[in-house]
Amino acid sequence: MLPFSQILRKPNQAFRTEKILAAIDLGTNSFHIVVVKLRPDGTLEYLTKEKESVRLGSGSSDYAVITNEAMDRGLACLKRFKTLADSYKAEIRAVATSALREAENRQIFLDRAEKETGIQIQVISGNEEARLIYLGILQGLPVYEKRILLIDIGGGSTELLIGEKGEILFSTSMKLGAIRLTEKYLKKDPISATDLQKCRIHIESVLSAFLPQIETWKPFMVVGSSGTITSVTSMVLEKKGEKRERLNGTEIPIDSFKEIRKQVLDAESIKKRLKIPGLDAKRGDIIVGGILVLDEVLQRIKAPSFTVSDFALREGIVYDTIESWYRHTDTSLPRLDNIREKAIKTVANLYPQGKHHAETVAKLTLQLFDDLKELHGLGNLERDYLETACYLHQVGLCISHHNYHKHSYYIIRNSEAMVGFSNSEIEIIALLARYHRKGGPKGKHEEFKTLRPEDQLLVRKLASFLRIGDGLDRSEKSIIERLDAVLEKGKVNCRLYFKKGEDPNLEIWSVSEKKDLFEDTFSTNLEFHLHPL
Repeated sequence: MLPFSQILRKPNQAFRTEKILAAIDLGTNSFHIVVVKLRPDGTLEYLTKEKESVRLGSGSSDYAVITNEAMDRGLACLKRFKTLADSYKAEIRAVATSALREAENRQIFLDRAEKETGIQIQVISGNEEARLIYLGILQGLPVYEKRILLIDIGGGSTELLIGEKGEILFSTSMKLGAIRLTEKYLKKDPISATDLQKCRIHIESVLSAFLPQIETWKPFMVVGSSGTITSVTSMVLEKKGEKRERLNGTEIPIDSFKEIRKQVLDAESIKKRLKIPGLDAKRGDIIVGGILVLDEVLQRIKAPSFTVSDFALREGIVYDTIESWYRHTDTSLPRLDNIREKAIKTVANLYPQGKHHAETVAKLTLQLFDDLKELHGLGNLERDYLETACYLHQVGLCISHHNYHKHSYYIIRNSEAMVGFSNSEIEIIALLARYHRKGGPKGKHEEFKTLRPEDQLLVRKLASFLRIGDGLDRSEKSIIERLDAVLEKGKVNCRLYFKKGEDPNLEIWSVSEKKDLFEDTFSTNLEFHLHPL
């Protein structure tokens, strides 16, 4: 893995100007669009995204035809998406899945779409759909090195894929979508026990051909994406009384899933299901089919949990399209195993003027951290949190200098670009930025007091290092070139090596003002000794 400083210093200049892409996913249940800006340095900025429940597959239980009503709904949505893409002057790539893949009259829809909107739609196979979903997931979760089982339950089909290090070891697409199962078995309201059982038996029979093959690839981590998965996750979190802005990276234990499964299946009517907290009203009629598929897979592979990905097909379309752009340049597309570094680079770009200062702060802060392992007792993971905070602690300056540390907290905590980090990791990093200046962590601070006691101590420890590192470049002139620190006789002696001819007094004053958190946290004195180079 490249050091973050190297990533920040040496951008991969593939293009001279920015490029904008609108990726459209025409699913059986919903249509999605995401518009992204590709910067010359290879980072992405998400400009906007929309979703509409179109139900392209509704009204035809065998998916042989797309009804006129569904076709009109789909084309009306496409026209709105085209207007949105055009407002950004975006290049459009549109991909269609199960409903159009199977419909005998799909060419009518494709021709009308091109004539009425100018959009050429690519109809992809089930295995290609699974590949693109895998590419999407690799951009949102740090699972490149892991062997994962991907479960994506759509409206018309379910994709299962085993992937590791970007390679597909196994994939299949089955006609087990939430809408398809609803249309065939679960259309009555309320659902009868007999129909529910018929649906279960059908799911078992289809999956039985593939699950033995999947078992041979164990052990693996289970990752779920798309509507059924996110709906289940929202219901689990609501049941626990948790509120989250993002679901990406959330791990759902199997026992929590079983509680929601029982709650959904016990609510035999749509009216009762819509009373379940966390369930999207537009999914009340089809959630049962999706739950039954997920339940059968998780039971058969004896999964202890699954992890949620907010990233899926549309993000895979983005990556696949950008990869094709890179083929015509002299540079290569950033690897999928470095999503954390790309996230840091993207957020840091909000305040590009601070990059040199951030590099200096990171260098000095990490030197101090590495020298004092015996004192803090922390490892490489905590070091990564600290390094990330070093590069992002000033991003709040893009809003205002006044209380910019609080702006930094807000940006880091809420940025959709912080992919690859869990919610708890993002909170810790955001709080480190929050406490790099002004007052340190206090029990009355709402964000700090909600942390677990062990995470509160971690924030205190890491913030104390960041405050020292930031203070040592108070002039932002990199006057202090390096340092070394030793713990001896109950105190820390820190030697500061500064550029000959430069005046380091501002830095010494600054760290003297900011070292109190360090001394309080570690119950030791911190002394600085100047050495000209």
